[in-house]
Order: sequence, then structure tokens, then C-alpha cells
Amino acid sequence: MEQYLQPATRLTPALVIYLIDASASMNDPCGPRLTTSKIDLVNATLREGIKAMVLRSMRDNKVQPRYHIAIFAYSTTVLDILQGIRTLPELMRVGGPPELLAGGEDTDTAAGFSAVEDLLQERLETYAGSPAPLVCHLTDALRTTQDPAPIVQRIQKMRVDDGPVLVENVLMTTKLLRKPVANWQQWEGVHRAKDIADNYAKLLFSLSSSLPETYRQNINRSAGYQLQKGAALFFPGTQAELMRLAIAASSATQL
Repeated sequence: MEQYLQPATRLTPALVIYLIDASASMNDPCGPRLTTSKIDLVNATLREGIKAMVLRSMRDNKVQPRYHIAIFAYSTTVLDILQGIRTLPELMRVGGPPELLAGGEDTDTAAGFSAVEDLLQERLETYAGSPAPLVCHLTDALRTTQDPAPIVQRIQKMRVDDGPVLVENVLMTTKLLRKPVANWQQWEGVHRAKDIADNYAKLLFSLSSSLPETYRQNINRSAGYQLQKGAALFFPGTQAELMRLAIAASSATQL
């Protein structure tokens, strides 16, 4: 039975969980010639992504609750930014997602994913008939605490009727890929670990789900990309264009 075909509707909403590294290094510039900080790029792109969800959810000039959102930020501790899951209309009524600030000393990735796991254990049954929930993890650095892999693997074994929970990783570093990309619109995505230059990036790649075929087609058709079959839900995140692609992937369910 083919997976990841369930549309996001008012009655079968898609749950998207954003897990964001808020350690002090996220205040650093996105690159050597850029002034925008990584956390500012995350904030701007997240707002754009929510707006795109709104446009995909409009019916009769009214925002339908096709998407449910949760946001966790982690560093030394984990913060539940929205105090649980919020529907898209609820989020828009309070002006969208709040600005995230970075500054914690540690990068406790395992604690962040543990908070996501707890939320899914509590609420997954609610989304049994919905699109598979997606966890979008954005980070820039090596973890400074325990290995998150066992927790992520448990999350990936959770499932609804539409398929297993999806995990997407966005690594905000300029040293991710072995070969430079001249035109990101023509980029085919990451397919193999040997395409990656950084060891931590290879770990995150191994913990990333495959990009569902329906999602790939929706992204390519709506945004003009050329992602190929077999690409992972794994993206560089040092430029606004790449962050838009990564956030688009998090909400590329069928409608």
C-alpha cells in the first residue's frame, strides 16, 4: 500500500512539529559574507512557511485548520514555544509564531527530540487518519550532550495510517556538501552519505526520512525545484532560498 497520500483537510489535519536549536552559536552570521544571524533566518523563514500554509488552507476567504503546529526550542533546556499544539487559525489569531531568541550554552539535541517524542506519544492517536506527522529539526552545530539517534529512531517507528512519522533535518552550515552547487533550483537533493563533507551532517542524514514522492512532486511543481526520487528530507540551511525549500518540504502534504 502506497504511503503519504492522505490530504491535509479540516477533518484530517497535518501535524508539523518544528524543533529549533536555540544555542548561542545560532546568533552567529549565516556565512562569512553574510550579516543575517542564523536564528534571524530561522525566524524569517518560519514566518514565511506559516504564511504559505495559510495560503494553502484558504477556503471562502477563511483559513481552514488543515495544519496543526508545535514549536520547541532547545539549548541547555527545552522550551515549548506554543504551549502544545495549535491549529493554524489559532496561531494566526495571535499574530503567528513568536520571535525565537538564541543564547543557551549547551546544544541538548537529545532533550529536544525527547520533548517531541513525549508530545507524539501523547497525541499521535488523534492524527491516526491524518497525514503522517512531520518533525522539522533546524540546527547549526554539534550536539554537546548525549546521542539523539536512539530517540529519533523511536520517533521514526511511530506511525499513523498514512505512514511512519517523518523526520527532516536542516543543518545550517556552509560545509555540508562535498561539491559546490551552482544553481540550487537545479539541485537534485542529498541521496548518499558520500555526498556530505561533515561527519555530524552524515549523522543527521542517517536520521532523516526519505522525501515522500508526493511531497517531492508538490515541491517541484509549486516552487520550481528539481529534487529527484530518493532524496532525503535533509537540507543545507545557510541561505534564504534553501531555508524556504526546507520549510516548504515540511508542509508539502497533499491537499
